[in-house]
Amino acid sequence: MNTDAQERNYSFFKANLESYLKDPLINGKYVIIFNEELKHIFDTFDAAIRYAVKNFPLGFIIQQIIDENKIVNFTRSVV
Repeated sequence: MNTDAQERNYSFFKANLESYLKDPLINGKYVIIFNEELKHIFDTFDAAIRYAVKNFPLGFIIQQIIDENKIVNFTRSVV
């Protein structure tokens, strides 16, 4: 269930995503957004979630900085 805080944090993330994508230091990384601020940047989701759970109350979100318009979906099969 999303809280109002999570919704506000996600709106903040979406509003700033374009500028984040232009920053080579965070593009592709995972970020913690809390109180409508980018708080920390991590290389992996695992590192981000471990840090967030220990340091923030409910309401934080973790997002990867990626261009959703460039995501390519594919399937593989083994014959």
